[in-house]
Amino acid sequence: MRLGGYFTANTVGELEALCDRLDCYGLSAIHAPARLAEMNPDACAMFGERAHALDIVIGEAGMWENLLTTDRHVRARRIDRVRQMLENADLMGCRCVVTLVGTKDPSDHPLAPNPYLYTEACRNEFRDIVLRILDGLELQTTKFVVEPWHNSFFYQPEEIRAFIDSIGHPAFGLHLDVMNMVSQRYFYDTTSLIHTTFDLLAPHAVSAHLKDLNCDARHQFLKWDEVFIGDGVLDYPTYLTRLAALPEDTPCFCEHLAEERDYALNFARLHRLASNAGVPFRRRTPISTRSIPM
Repeated sequence: MRLGGYFTANTVGELEALCDRLDCYGLSAIHAPARLAEMNPDACAMFGERAHALDIVIGEAGMWENLLTTDRHVRARRIDRVRQMLENADLMGCRCVVTLVGTKDPSDHPLAPNPYLYTEACRNEFRDIVLRILDGLELQTTKFVVEPWHNSFFYQPEEIRAFIDSIGHPAFGLHLDVMNMVSQRYFYDTTSLIHTTFDLLAPHAVSAHLKDLNCDARHQFLKWDEVFIGDGVLDYPTYLTRLAALPEDTPCFCEHLAEERDYALNFARLHRLASNAGVPFRRRTPISTRSIPM
């Protein structure tokens, strides 16, 4: 497992300058540059080669625009953007481009709820979008992945597996975020959720988010909040142990925190949890300390 979050770079020069900060927190994964889609092929390849030389995994690039928009011209532009991101990410050696199912809500905000998102029609429509994105691309490293979220059918492990099977494409997979998959059924039994998720989906998991969840009992009705890792209900020893059985360079990111010191707390807690579980995160190996074959 490679831990990351908060820190990223947009140029080769920034990569070099980032190493001390990554080492300070025991990190070895970063997000792709923010302007990945606009980078030229040579710049993508150069960035990826330097990251590899520095023992930094480029874990993911986010595409957070709504792919279910009803405006066909806007949809076509967004699909083209995803395809360009996938091509550039592959040149860079980035593990995945991640998105959400999206919405039919007039706001066009991809997290906006809408009853259509739970229907068979939505599954079929989104399947067509995914296949259109992947059509004709010859990707060597990068996969197009979807992150679970409670506002759509792509939420519980059984439904996620059924959708991935319906796509049947080697470049399509899952961005694993178990916190996003917690339902009322699993709130007090995240251990079962984690095991079911990995039993069904481990071969399709490309990258992961590390967060935690708790219930705000001061609220009159159901209200769940993201909290610091260890302050919520997720069974992290089990989650980290199952993550560690994935390919060793699997990137795992913290997210949604306000400040560096908040990330620092999560990083420290994760290192402790992983160490106690016997599955420590792989830290970056500085070039000067690597063994050189004779």
